[in-house]
Parts: sequence; C-alpha cells; structure tokens
Amino acid sequence: MTSRLHIIHLPRTFPSKLNPLSGFFFKEQVDAICRDKNIRIGVLAVIQRPLLSKIFFLNYPLWLHPTKLDKDNSHQWLVYLFTLPMPFKIKRWYVNYRCFLMAKKYISIYGKPDLIHLQTYEMGSAALLIKKKLNIPYIITEHSSNLYSESTRLDKNLLLDIYSQSCQNIAVSPYFANFLSNKFATPFKYIPNSVNLEKFTLKRENRSNIKNLLHVAHCVPIKQQDLLLRGFQKALLTNSNLQLTVVGDGPELGKLKELSKKLAIQKKVCFKGKQTNEDVSKEMQKADIFILTSKRETFGVVLIEAMAVGLPCISTKSGGPEDILVNEDLGILCDQNSKAVCNAIIKAVKIEYNSEIIRYHVSKTYSAEVVATKIRSVYSKVITPQKNV
Repeated sequence: MTSRLHIIHLPRTFPSKLNPLSGFFFKEQVDAICRDKNIRIGVLAVIQRPLLSKIFFLNYPLWLHPTKLDKDNSHQWLVYLFTLPMPFKIKRWYVNYRCFLMAKKYISIYGKPDLIHLQTYEMGSAALLIKKKLNIPYIITEHSSNLYSESTRLDKNLLLDIYSQSCQNIAVSPYFANFLSNKFATPFKYIPNSVNLEKFTLKRENRSNIKNLLHVAHCVPIKQQDLLLRGFQKALLTNSNLQLTVVGDGPELGKLKELSKKLAIQKKVCFKGKQTNEDVSKEMQKADIFILTSKRETFGVVLIEAMAVGLPCISTKSGGPEDILVNEDLGILCDQNSKAVCNAIIKAVKIEYNSEIIRYHVSKTYSAEVVATKIRSVYSKVITPQKNV
C-alpha cells in the first residue's frame, strides 16, 4: 500500500455512556486495526433508546451533544437518538438518514474515506444510502445469529440487496460463512472475531478439589441455560465436587433461578448477573472449565476469551463452536441434550488439560494482530483496484 487507507466503521452498536459494554468486541476490532499506522479509522455509531424512558430523562443532554473522540489514528462519533414509538420502516428511514447526515459531516472534517466497513446487516440500509449518494463502497462482517431464522426485521430482498452490493462479505465462522453463502447465493469469506490477550491472561493453577464451571451469556432462550442446569444437576449425581457460576442478565434469569431451586441445586449454582468485561476476566481466573450450551452460535467470542485464560471448554454443537474446539486438547463438543451435557462435564473434569497449549492455540489463531492482519488484507484488495480505476 503506497498511501494511508481511510476506513469508516458502521457498527450495529458501540460502547457508549448509556451502555459501556454494548458492542465491546466491535470496539476491540477497531482498536486492533488502528495499531497499523497506515490505516485511519472512523467510527459512526447511532445509539438508539426510547424517548419515553427513564434513560432519556436522566441523559437527555446526550440528544444534543454527540460523543466525539479523537484517539491516535481513529475518530469515533456516537450520535444518540431517542425515538418515539413508530412503525419500523419509518424508524429505519429516520436512523438511516441521521447516519447519512453524520457521514456527510464527518467527511467535511476528515475527508472522504476509501471504504465503509459495515458490522452486521442492521445498518445495511444506511450503507446503501451512503454508497448511492456519496459513492463510497462498503464491505460487511456478519455476526448476527438472527440470520439463522427468517425473523430478521429486514425482508430478504433488502438483505439480498445489501449483500450483493457489498465488495466483500465476511462471516465470523466457516459454518456461518457456508450457511450465509447458501442462503443468499453470495460468497462469504471467513475471518474470525479476535480476543484481547492482554486482558485475558493465563490463569494460575488451581489445586482445589472443587471443580468450578463457568458460563457467561445473556439469559435468553437461544443460550439454553435451562439445558445447562439440567445437565449440571445430572453431573452432580456422579461428582458432588462441582460448582457452577452463571454470569449474565436477561429476561430468562428469574426463570433460571427458579429452575435451580426446583432441581435442588441452588447451593451449587451462583448467579452473578450482569458483569463488566474486567469482572468476567476475573471470574475466568477462578474457573476450571468453561461451558456454553447455545442452540445457535455464529462464533462464540466468550469461548476464545476463556481459552485465552487457558480454560478448557465444553460447548454444544451449535455452529461456530465446532470451528473453535477443533481438537480434544481444547475441550469437548456435545449434543444438545442434558445427558450429553452431563457426560461432557464428567469427562472434562477427569482430563488434565494443558492451559498453556490452549492459550497458544488462541494466540496463533484469534489474537487481535492475526485477525487485524486478515482484515487489513481485505481492505487493500478491495480498495487498490478502485483507486486504479
């Protein structure tokens, strides 16, 4: 590359004053790419919240004052939109238009970028508008598990338009890339998510007889924590020296606490609720095994975070994890039923895993540097031909 590249990222969400944890892995990818001084990154994020809510009355000044952060070779703009209840199509037009205006304002200050990097389809209509009006091409990295079903808020024709006009479609696991390629008859390239190895450091050896299992996920049906609890209860019948910690909040949390009481395992299960990334890292340091029981996973960022700490992982066969737990040195894949989860727990507890081998696999496959290099290669391949036109 003979000149510095200028890229705008359009994430679905981004860490903000309203929610510091939302879209955190989008931010980490931006930070990793920014380490290359030959690339300048702009982030344009629209943070949406209902107007008639406690959040608005506590934070209404944000409506008039976007968050702007110039850091190293990145420019991050966050605009807060507090919206009234309205039909989705009208709301989508409003959000897209505000994003378009934000892009114009950004360009007037920092110049026209070479490329837009769209993070998931949800801002796809905005990318199409910017491409049409401002002649800026875009690529997409797709993360959304919603695409496994037909329940997305954008109709399939619009999704086809978004992907067909993209210069490069990326998916975060081989399984997901193959699924999307077939669904939309458009090629998707595999580039995984990354992990911050400085934040998730190798854990110290635990010599306790108690084996601590850790689960981190939003408490929603697709994560199947009920399956986790039932499998854990069965495993306790064989090995009583087990403890389970569940980190995460969500609409199913109350039901899960009740289920743990019904299964008479409440003394063996600790529900931590919502935690910061730093707190999650600390919980991983105390754990012996990480477990995930999702119905569908496009990737499974939390798996590679746990593996970076050196934790062996148990996961249901749910898409993305099959391409992460690629051998028995890293953990166990199991079917989606409580007996299989139970058997995987009992088996994993008996194995003496090598934490250093697990972390090394993550460092050579999912480190921020490795993933950022792959993304920068896509930027170069897409932009260079267009600059020569």
